[in-house]
Amino acid sequence: MENKELFDKAEKALNNAFEAVKASVKVVSEKTGEAAHITKLMIEKVSLEHRVNKKFAQLGSRVYDISVREGRAVSGNDPDIQKIVDETRKLDVELAQVEAEIESERKKKKTAV
Repeated sequence: MENKELFDKAEKALNNAFEAVKASVKVVSEKTGEAAHITKLMIEKVSLEHRVNKKFAQLGSRVYDISVREGRAVSGNDPDIQKIVDETRKLDVELAQVEAEIESERKKKKTAV
């Protein structure tokens, strides 16, 4: 199987899983009576997690290309790898912020009840 085919299949699987999780979050939130704001944050969290997973797949694909197809040693200093890592770090920061906001909103809701 070609690397592009493998990457496309992995990306399709990630996209399908993302849509399923997004739908599940919405249903669970509705059933548990979560506030609309928390639901929005949870969907944003799932979206960010999905984007991080896509970056991991992209990183793995690039590492495979460098080591197998190009026959070079993989280095964290490779510009392509560094770019993907930097993008993933930014997504991780966003994800942490959303998770903190969700936790804060849930605490507010508990103290208001």
